[in-house]
Amino acid sequence: MFGSRLAIHLAVIFLSWRALTGTDGLPRVLILGDRVYQQPANELKKELKGKIEVHYPRHEPGFVWNSSSALEVLDQYLGDEKWDLIYFNCGLGDLVHRAPKIKSFRVMPRPAGGIRATDPRDYERNLDLLVRKLKSMGSKILWASTSPIRHSSTDVFVPGSEIEYNSIASGVMRKHEVPVVDMYSYVRSLINMDKPASHGADPFHFDRKPIHSPVREAIVKSLRLNLQP
Repeated sequence: MFGSRLAIHLAVIFLSWRALTGTDGLPRVLILGDRVYQQPANELKKELKGKIEVHYPRHEPGFVWNSSSALEVLDQYLGDEKWDLIYFNCGLGDLVHRAPKIKSFRVMPRPAGGIRATDPRDYERNLDLLVRKLKSMGSKILWASTSPIRHSSTDVFVPGSEIEYNSIASGVMRKHEVPVVDMYSYVRSLINMDKPASHGADPFHFDRKPIHSPVREAIVKSLRLNLQP
């Protein structure tokens, strides 16, 4: 009798542990951000295979990830499962210029009348709401500063506008005691800020240089993992 109760008790503990840590007991990490994070997520899935489960939800075609749209889809992206760590950023989709006075999101160059997607006050308010929601999940969270914006032929961004929004985000994260991964400084050290990006794709391409290293280091440090063989 005692043996059967012990077996049931151990089974419950095991199932709870599996639910908490993920498949095969691996920590589960969710990366939330725009397509800047597609390359880091793909690289981390390969590098950390068998050590960490890395998840990066792909956005639907035409969907623009920013602090407003993130609030709309957050529950869907979080799902019902437990995340050990959530790494997130919103910024470029807030700074891009869009067509005014229409419901659908359509990017529009500034000379053609495009307006910034999110004003500073709304950006601060949205980030505050996002952080409160993520912290309520009981997961560890990391905020990533927005990468640098330099000149591009598309003219849908203002070079340097990310500096103000990074300052706003820094204040929100400081208030909520959320660690910040300084992707701005890291990426700036990789690229030539005086050289326009090729094909007008800036700020989503980084002169073909990978940017996943600080993401990896921050995740491993936050989860206190020893990845030595």
